[in-house]
Amino acid sequence: MKKTLLALTLLTSVSFAAEKSAAQDVYVGAGLGIMATDNNGDSGLGASIKAGTYLDTVLKGMGIQAELNKSLSDPEYGNGREVDVMTLALYSSYDILIPNSEFTLRPRIGVILPNLNDDIDSRDVILSSGFGVLYDLQDNLRLYADYTVLGEAISNYSAGVEFGF
Repeated sequence: MKKTLLALTLLTSVSFAAEKSAAQDVYVGAGLGIMATDNNGDSGLGASIKAGTYLDTVLKGMGIQAELNKSLSDPEYGNGREVDVMTLALYSSYDILIPNSEFTLRPRIGVILPNLNDDIDSRDVILSSGFGVLYDLQDNLRLYADYTVLGEAISNYSAGVEFGF
């Protein structure tokens, strides 16, 4: 119950921020990635869904982002045990535009619920970080490549498409 309540709180925070920043960009994205383990186990395939908004009134380029990661093929996590990975996170992000380029760098840090399906971390809420590179195809369409820490020994390397509104 606590996990469900915290997950709903995270999603509501992003929705509220999006409503409060109607003059600013809101984006959604989806991608596929490799969920790699640090313990020489087999990697799994995962899907990522994200939504975010920019908080340019606070600091130009700053934003918040919610992200859901779910394994499609489960990674092997120690002693041959496969885990069904599902995480939900809320990040603070900062877009760094590269001058005279279509590329943007996006570091992020926040909190993540790593154990929504299986235990992949010894704690229920942890700090998480990530780094992304975005490429502008059009004004509201971007390709992205992300690296995200999902738990004590699982990292996600994903790529996908992001749409702005």
